[in-house]
Order: sequence, then structure tokens, then C-alpha cells
Amino acid sequence: MNEILELQTGQVSFISGLMAGFSLSIAAQIIRSRSESRMATISFLLFTATSLLFLIALYIDVALSLRIAGIDQIAQELLEQITFVRTIGTSAATLALFLFIISIGILGWLQSRIAGIATSVIALATFIMIWIARSMIFG
Repeated sequence: MNEILELQTGQVSFISGLMAGFSLSIAAQIIRSRSESRMATISFLLFTATSLLFLIALYIDVALSLRIAGIDQIAQELLEQITFVRTIGTSAATLALFLFIISIGILGWLQSRIAGIATSVIALATFIMIWIARSMIFG
């Protein structure tokens, strides 16, 4: 039943939509910079992939929310389907979050060597802390 409560709050769809737009705007800024460096290309591809993965999570949560709207009693079979489909969406959002962190780490290299080292270290620390927290939450 937690799946239904999570869908009703709309938190995953809200955050996914916000992050998809944010990632896409960064990718567009990289294009506008007209930089043809290898790091610019990698950053563009990572932010684009991040945006698309967040869109998968957004679509799944919105579609499921619309599917269950107005249903008072949810059969166990439907609940199992919802759980399975949401696992796909949540996995896409989680992967997108980790790609977003990696993308930020790489983004600094477009500025300078010092900025690249700093953003890479900060991104790595962030990645590790989120991974630890995720492991503690989900066992």
C-alpha cells in the first residue's frame, strides 16, 4: 500500500520533472557554449541521458497515478503490477540521480583543471554519501 501513498503524494513525479528540466537546460547551455572538447561532449551526453531517465520516472509515476485515480479498492494483482512498474521508474530515477552527480563532477573540467579536481572530489563524496544512505534505507 506504500506504493499507492507514494503515487498520491506525487513527490517522485515532481522531483523527476524538475530534475529532467534542469538536466536538459544544462545540456542546452553546453551546446550554446560551442565547445567541441571531449569533456563538453561527455557532459552533454551525460546530462541528456540524465534528463531522459528522469522523464521515464516522471512518465511512469504520472501514468500510474492516473490509472489508480478514483479506485477505492486495489486488488492484490494490480498492486503487484504497480509495484513492478514503479520499480522500473524508481530505478530510472535512481540511475538518473547518480548520473547527475557524475555529470556535475565532470562539468568542472570544462572550466579548469582546479575546478575539475574540486567538482570531481565533491561529486565523489556526494555519490558515496548517497550510496551509503541508500544502502542503509534499503538494506
